[in-house]
Amino acid sequence: MKRLATILLLGVLLAWASPAQAQLLFKKVKVNASQRVPELILIVKTDPDERKRAHAAEELRDYDMAAYTEIVPVLVDVLLHDKKHSVRLEALGSLVKIRPITATAGQAMEKAATEDDVLRVRLQAKAALTKYHLAGYSAKKTEKKASTVERPPAPSLPSPRVDESELPRRMPTGDPLPAVEGPSLFPR
Repeated sequence: MKRLATILLLGVLLAWASPAQAQLLFKKVKVNASQRVPELILIVKTDPDERKRAHAAEELRDYDMAAYTEIVPVLVDVLLHDKKHSVRLEALGSLVKIRPITATAGQAMEKAATEDDVLRVRLQAKAALTKYHLAGYSAKKTEKKASTVERPPAPSLPSPRVDESELPRRMPTGDPLPAVEGPSLFPR
C-alpha cells in the first residue's frame, strides 16, 4: 500500500513539473466562414429557440462585413422585427460593434430607440446611438440624402412689396445714448 502511495505521489509531482499541453484540450477549431455565416443567418431568422437566435446574432459580429454584406440587413431585420427582446438586444450589440458603420444600421437604431416596446431595448439603442455617433454616423447626412431624393423643388413665389415709409427709422450711430442716473448694479 505504501508503494502505491509513493508511486502515485511521484507521478503527481512529475505531472506538475512537466509543461502542460493545454492546446489538446482547449484548442478552438477554426470554422469555415463561408459555411458558418449562412448557417448563422438561417438560425437567427428561423430557429424557434431564442437563446440560439441570440447566440447566432452575437456570433455574426465576428465575421467580415466586406465579404458578407448580408449580415447587416439581417441584423437590422432582427432588431426591428424579432419577438424576443433578448434577441433584439444581441442584434443591437452586434450592429454597434460592426465596422464600417452603415446608414441602415443607424436608422434601425434610431427607430428602436423611439419605437421599441421594451424599455431596456430603447435605452440600449439610445446608448448604442451615442457610440455610433462617436464612430462617425450622422442622422442629418442620411436625412439630407433622403430628402433630396424624395422632395421636389419648391415653387418660387413673388416677393411681397413693402412700402418704405412703414419701415422703422434707424437710430443715428454717432449720438451716444443718454446716461441714466441712479443706483447701479456694478459699483465703481
